[in-house]
Amino acid sequence: MAGRPKKKTPNTEKSMEELMKTAVQLFTVPYDDRNGRREDELPSIRSVAEVMNTTILRVRKLLVTAGYFSTAQSREVQQRFAEGQAINQIIEEMHIKQASVYSYLPYQRIAYNLDETTVNADRHKLFRQRRKVVQELKKRIGHPDGEQYLWEALLLFANYPFKTAKGLMYSYTIKTGRDGEYIGEIIFDRKVKSITRATINLAYEKALEIQEKEGYVSGPKKLGVFGASYIYPVFVRLGVISPEKE
Repeated sequence: MAGRPKKKTPNTEKSMEELMKTAVQLFTVPYDDRNGRREDELPSIRSVAEVMNTTILRVRKLLVTAGYFSTAQSREVQQRFAEGQAINQIIEEMHIKQASVYSYLPYQRIAYNLDETTVNADRHKLFRQRRKVVQELKKRIGHPDGEQYLWEALLLFANYPFKTAKGLMYSYTIKTGRDGEYIGEIIFDRKVKSITRATINLAYEKALEIQEKEGYVSGPKKLGVFGASYIYPVFVRLGVISPEKE
């Protein structure tokens, strides 16, 4: 008589490593308040938590463990803990909640190593390129060559996590031809929508017209083109339009 199959014991450490890798990939570039990216630049910890369907505190702890998130407060918590202070003492002296203290302390049994140092370097390079192309686009908005700068920005922001006005996460890719060259077509993954470059340019012209007249563009419907709900957040992120009156 065959015995019952043995219950498989879940490998908690491996599962946590996988979660950590996912958090790092979604967060894209490390945050350190002493240099580098601004904390308010997307993707934020909140947006990563939404994609992973978990809490902000858990994502922060994963990023802290991976060395991808560092603030003056997190460093102070870690230093106090390393010096032997009890959690209750840290809470009392720093006036922060217990959950926040734990989120600033890395997981003890999980080690995170980047697969390749070049991967991290590439992420930093892409971040710098994106920041630069946004700055250049803002200078050329309204100029005859503005559409070309917009297209170059769109190429660099492919696979970047955006969020619709309803809070749905999505990204896009640029279609290529057989020769590997980009063609004027963008594929949004949320509903596999295909939008032509001509439509993007039409939305761009409409957006600039409204922005100049009213000082902001209140929502996607104002663009009046197919796929506006996906184009609008991209335009906001690239600095083409303002979502609120300045």
